[in-house]
Amino acid sequence: GRTLYLAMTNRSNAATIVETRGPGFAMPPESFFVPYPDPPHSLSREPEAEELADVVDLFYEKLEIVGMGENDPGVVFAGMGEPLLRMDQIRETIEQVHESRHGVPFRVSTNGLFPPSAAVALADAGISNATIALATADPTQYAELMRPESGDHATVCG
Repeated sequence: GRTLYLAMTNRSNAATIVETRGPGFAMPPESFFVPYPDPPHSLSREPEAEELADVVDLFYEKLEIVGMGENDPGVVFAGMGEPLLRMDQIRETIEQVHESRHGVPFRVSTNGLFPPSAAVALADAGISNATIALATADPTQYAELMRPESGDHATVCG
């Protein structure tokens, strides 16, 4: 696909998607996904909003959007970890991008282990859609698999 996925962090408030899928799971090579290296590697730091906005701008310079933007693949805040741990950078990135590219649609991929106020903050920031990864429908299995720092199955499923 042509969607731009912005890796926000390796940090998480629960097991990561790779951890929940088991030891044999690997991201597909065609995704070009590479987690941030561990410190003290120079690339181990998390990107700032300005850097993320620059990446979005470069992506859209090479993209051909037709008509009213029906083919605009948008931008997804995602990554190895939980992007909502960097909510301030998400908001700042969207603000910076929308200064010059008003119609860029933004989405987030999250584990959903946040209070309902997070959904309001995402909407206020300009997120049009959220994908919530639900590892299992069984609350006990969810706790075993996800090992959340706070919250539980009910936090995600209400």
